[in-house]
Amino acid sequence: MINIIVACDKNNLIGRNGKLPWNIKEDWEYFLKETHDGVLIMGRKCYLEFEEQAKKRKVIALSRNPNMKFAHAEKAKSLSEALSLANKLNRTVWICGGRAIYKEALPLADHLYLTEIDAEFCGDVYLPPWQNYFKKEVTRKSLETPSCKLTFRVLSK
Repeated sequence: MINIIVACDKNNLIGRNGKLPWNIKEDWEYFLKETHDGVLIMGRKCYLEFEEQAKKRKVIALSRNPNMKFAHAEKAKSLSEALSLANKLNRTVWICGGRAIYKEALPLADHLYLTEIDAEFCGDVYLPPWQNYFKKEVTRKSLETPSCKLTFRVLSK
């Protein structure tokens, strides 16, 4: 099973300068809980932000740079190579970003775990359009945090 997991603000913003534009404890805890037993596939920038947590997880990081090494992750040169490596582990696959990887994974994934943040942030990376791929809402749960409202949605094709 291949899942995409992502959080975005009201404008579909997902990143700023290679990092998350927010620090929302409840969003982070949800991400860690949902992906706990799976294989996480992420790009280099996402990995660098996640590196400390990668010590406790199975992570495949993507980079086309032949000299790039990841201390706590297996390296793949492409999403297809990463998926091939992940499938050998017989665990749920979680696509964790960034934008280009999300865009490539949208037609391949079974589910989209989408956290909608009812706020606006500044940034430079936006979630690619997903609505044509995931049309069925499986679950929805809302949560009021001290800083904003979060809506956790799981969608399928």
